[in-house]
Amino acid sequence: MRGKEFYHYVFPDFTEGTVKKKSGEIVKTLLNYNTITEEMIFQQAGTFRAFDNAERIDTVYIQNKKFVPAGMIFYEVATCTPVALFIRHQTEIVSPGNNTGFGTTQTAAISNLNSLHRSGDAYQLKLPDDFKLTSRTEYLLKKNGNYNYINVKNFKQVETVFSEKAALIKDYVKTNKLSFNKSEDVIKLILYCN
Repeated sequence: MRGKEFYHYVFPDFTEGTVKKKSGEIVKTLLNYNTITEEMIFQQAGTFRAFDNAERIDTVYIQNKKFVPAGMIFYEVATCTPVALFIRHQTEIVSPGNNTGFGTTQTAAISNLNSLHRSGDAYQLKLPDDFKLTSRTEYLLKKNGNYNYINVKNFKQVETVFSEKAALIKDYVKTNKLSFNKSEDVIKLILYCN
């Protein structure tokens, strides 16, 4: 069951996962990925905590997904191919509209997030009904050790990374009616390109 407090996590509930450290140590614990703070969270004795040593982590496995650290955030490894696809899961808090006298405005609640983060509430976050969460997925291709962001509006950047296959990519996207709105379509395309 997806509890209301977990709708800003990748998985519906905390589940046993495996953390492989660069030292070779393996740790099994209850894990989930917080898409607001972009932190790998573990549950211990009823509290939620973020790993504060992401640079010491090699890989995190949760259910059938694999995550790797990129600085202090984690990317999901979507393909294990020569030019690999990574997914960045994000959620933005949008505050309720404020009446400005000229209409209503909505803003991303960055200051609210900072205070939630300091208090630890971002891990157990329960928003008032008038706040909204907006999910955003970014795709990255890793080629020659460098990450390249892919614009979710079209497949042009994929054609640039795989320039020798640009015409084939156009045909494949059209024939298979692929959409960047579906992660499985993006994965399918990158597998095809490799």
